[in-house]
Amino acid sequence: MTNVPAIGLSSGTLPGATAAQLADAVLAYGGSGVDLRIGKNQRWERDGVAEAVRGFAAAGLHVFFTGVGWRLGDPALPDPAAAGVPSEWPVKVFCVEAPDVGLVADQVAAAADAGLELWVETHAGGPGVNGLIDLAERTGVGVVLDVLGLDEIGGADRRQLAGLAPHVRAAQVKGVRRTSDGVRHRSLTPADLEPVLRVMDRAALRCVTVESRAGTPAADMAVLAAALATALVPAGAHPNATAATKPPEKEEGLR
Repeated sequence: MTNVPAIGLSSGTLPGATAAQLADAVLAYGGSGVDLRIGKNQRWERDGVAEAVRGFAAAGLHVFFTGVGWRLGDPALPDPAAAGVPSEWPVKVFCVEAPDVGLVADQVAAAADAGLELWVETHAGGPGVNGLIDLAERTGVGVVLDVLGLDEIGGADRRQLAGLAPHVRAAQVKGVRRTSDGVRHRSLTPADLEPVLRVMDRAALRCVTVESRAGTPAADMAVLAAALATALVPAGAHPNATAATKPPEKEEGLR
């Protein structure tokens, strides 16, 4: 049976929120945790990561993972033992487009020696899905399935998603619309979650977070929770629940 992943918000969804405000929002929207992007001058971090984390714990929330701007395959990657990144939680990172797998393996091993579990995000400028599968198989690095990032690296068909699934540890979801001015975030819809739902049966998926600047986190969380609940209903069952209605779209900002 597919395990139910925990859900919550990325700090990037409410970058101007204090740690207390972010915690209140997650709880109000039915989430159980956060992912925290470190070093982006988001408001939650201004009193220090340790202080913020104590506040999240006091509120009963989990930290699912943190994130930093490191790029695996870059020879100038910071020394993980000296970088000051908390080791209590997995750390989301990026990767160069055509990495030297041997170098990445050494970097992942060095991080592990420092107590850090690295997860690489699907992201523009990174490897395509086949490259990520190869990288994960050969280095043991986990994957954060970001739905926009997946599209930006060329997308994935069912076979590729099946190959990627065993390495997926977390997902970040958002609704986006491509315009002549770039990518705009919009309210989340069930269709946006298709890649995540396709990997759930085969993935050790721990959590899914909403990471969006659409300005509709409550509606986005409701769509996410409903979609996951529907996906977990056994075939032939008829849950006594109303379908989530599509929230009004609201666009805000460029990626």
